[in-house]
Amino acid sequence: ISKAPENSAPKSGGTGFLIDGKGYLITNAHVVKNASSVIVLNNKGDEFRANIIYVNASSDLALLKIQDADFKAYTNLPYSIRKSGAELGEPLFTLGYPRNEIVYNEGYMSAKTGFNGDTMTCQIGVPANPGNSGGPVFNKNGEVIGIINTRQLQAEGVVFAVTAKNIFRALEEVKKDDTTAKNVKLPMVSSLKGMDRTQQIKKIEDCVFMVKSY
Repeated sequence: ISKAPENSAPKSGGTGFLIDGKGYLITNAHVVKNASSVIVLNNKGDEFRANIIYVNASSDLALLKIQDADFKAYTNLPYSIRKSGAELGEPLFTLGYPRNEIVYNEGYMSAKTGFNGDTMTCQIGVPANPGNSGGPVFNKNGEVIGIINTRQLQAEGVVFAVTAKNIFRALEEVKKDDTTAKNVKLPMVSSLKGMDRTQQIKKIEDCVFMVKSY
């Protein structure tokens, strides 16, 4: 049985990923803009209801919380969130939902600032399209260095990502207003260092969700 609202098509969609195994996800603000309800799907196609806890249009980040009896919390997330970003030319990879199935892409850090020199974002050389929006960008150690943001119209192969330090900022803001968010613990250690890529993907893909806004 689908958990989506009856007789309604999704207004928008994208990708989100867990930042805490208790069901807290980060995605782009524009993915959940004007949504009255949000459903997230894991890579097996299981649907979960999620609430929007926080939206910041200027950083284009939103925090969702899966509120669904069918969701089982994860003990540990395999990756970590990195405050300090990536180096120019550093190899990067992404996982997201440009279509109804999780898709892997790889590229590199191409500029430390984003569109028009924006310091909250960086530029990555990786193919992406709107469904990738809100998806994680990893370095080779399995550390999240950014969140794909397809809000600006891109030239082919040029994509901007919100830098991961904005996740820390967002969480500080949320904790001021939302007492339950005080329990959110960002993963600080990646267990993926030194693993080959196929193994890294196997561990990460369960933590990356398709986001549908209704």
